[in-house]
Amino acid sequence: MRLRWTLATLLIIGVALCIAIGVDLHVYSDTIHPGVSVRGESLGGLSKAQAQALLEDRISNQLSAPFTLSGEGQQDFVFTPREAGILLDVEATWTECVELGARGLLAQRLGDIVRLWLGGIDIPPLLHADPVPWQSTMDDAALAFERLPHSASLVMISGEPEVIAARQGIALDWEELRLRVLKALPYEASAVEVPLNTVEPQVTTADARLALDTARRVFSSPLSLSYQGKRYRITAEELADIVEIDPSGIAVGRPLTFDTDAARELLARRLHNVQSPPVNAQIVPNESGHGYTVIPSEKGTIIEWDVLLSSMLTVAATSERREVPIATTTANPQLTTRDAELLSNRRKIVSFTTYFSPSNQARAGNIRQVAQILDNTVIRPGEIFSFNKTAGPRTKAAGFDAAPLIRGGMLTPGVGGGICQVSTTLFNSVFFAGLPVVERHPHSFFIEHYPMGRDAAVSYGTLDFRFRNDSEQILLMTAETTEHSVSISLAAPEWHRRVSYETGHFYDLVQPNSTAENPRRLRDPELAPGEVSEMEPGVAGRKMNVRRVVRDERGEVLLEDEFQSNYAPKDYVVRVGGQ
Repeated sequence: MRLRWTLATLLIIGVALCIAIGVDLHVYSDTIHPGVSVRGESLGGLSKAQAQALLEDRISNQLSAPFTLSGEGQQDFVFTPREAGILLDVEATWTECVELGARGLLAQRLGDIVRLWLGGIDIPPLLHADPVPWQSTMDDAALAFERLPHSASLVMISGEPEVIAARQGIALDWEELRLRVLKALPYEASAVEVPLNTVEPQVTTADARLALDTARRVFSSPLSLSYQGKRYRITAEELADIVEIDPSGIAVGRPLTFDTDAARELLARRLHNVQSPPVNAQIVPNESGHGYTVIPSEKGTIIEWDVLLSSMLTVAATSERREVPIATTTANPQLTTRDAELLSNRRKIVSFTTYFSPSNQARAGNIRQVAQILDNTVIRPGEIFSFNKTAGPRTKAAGFDAAPLIRGGMLTPGVGGGICQVSTTLFNSVFFAGLPVVERHPHSFFIEHYPMGRDAAVSYGTLDFRFRNDSEQILLMTAETTEHSVSISLAAPEWHRRVSYETGHFYDLVQPNSTAENPRRLRDPELAPGEVSEMEPGVAGRKMNVRRVVRDERGEVLLEDEFQSNYAPKDYVVRVGGQ
């Protein structure tokens, strides 16, 4: 009997509590429960609009006050949270307030209500960071705290190799910094310590010291390169200037490498008379206007650079007889005599032109350089043409200059910038010739002056443009440049293909993660310390498709394909000089 009374009593108490909680929640369903405060400001009995107004008034002062980021041994960085995009999340704060006493199990609800009536509950305001102004402000913080790593190197001092020590870099922990600031502000803190990570250089001081013994042997005396009885002397100082530390080779006892841009550039100048470029055949119209005369092609001789550079290191590091024979190979012309005879009655089947500004001389020079390499290229039946294989590495030694190119979705100074203009021009010639494309990549972001959805990005060793000559005709590619344009044409003895295409509309537009008012601010070692570049405009990301149908002379479909382009958004960017 006693157990029944106990259970009945508990049931009555439970029902009474549920009723009490229900009545309490009903009474304050449209307002905040008495006893709720946010950072000491009582919000009990206020509606959503009243609470919002009070919170904005009280918290806006703190968000407009200076906030300090400090780092050990570094100058503080001061910013205004509101200007950095940190705002009160009114909706989330309101929800947190009104749900006190209305969430969790019965015991938790009852406990919250008792606390609210007896002593009250104070909760911190909930804040959020608008990613656009926050990122721009933190870019400025990064410029204040971050430091680029510097690799160790070897130099000659008084005839002896010495190690220039590496320097670690410093990088912000972006996500941890955001969490620290958002955690500190609700409790009226006005400063946090910046979370910093060390960044190891590509070549450490330990790497350089391991290479020092090898360097002493390599730089001990001049190196002689020989070819057909002639010798070309490379001094010890020149060897030091053109060698680099190779961390990947340390474990196998080859800590140095001569396969560098500096080495290729020096040796190309020093050994220019060793090489004789091949001579293409020429097709010259007869003076009568009928028929052609073919001037025969000639083979050439070129240096096998990979073999030479590897042999230089082996001899310099291990041999007392410091002489390296220059390895050469025969170079065939692009247009042989036989090719010219087959193409003597050729006709142009397609030509495409794109335009560029001549004001950027380095970029314009790179375009002309690669166009000259492609000119008079022959693609035989069944062959696959590779842009990268034909154009070769884009290095200074190969004649290319530094000009803006796309890296990581941004325009960045680099050797070979502008070459994608030529690959895009070639892609369009191939597109309208009706040839099958084996490999094509869109650019990272949309470039307005290229044909919509018909661009082709290339990067040596990663992104290539390739197409197949699936016809029975031999093809001749010619490339011409003017002061502000590049044209690529394809010719064949016969051609009977017709191309139709359809360009779709842009879809899935994605705006940049920055704005003109709040651009990304990035360190650029290419600029002088303190120098600030003009702002690079942002571009919205988008997708688009281009469909192509290729038919023969009878109208039968030979090929149907679709080229998809997915362009990421490009940020508004300002570059700041410094190390």
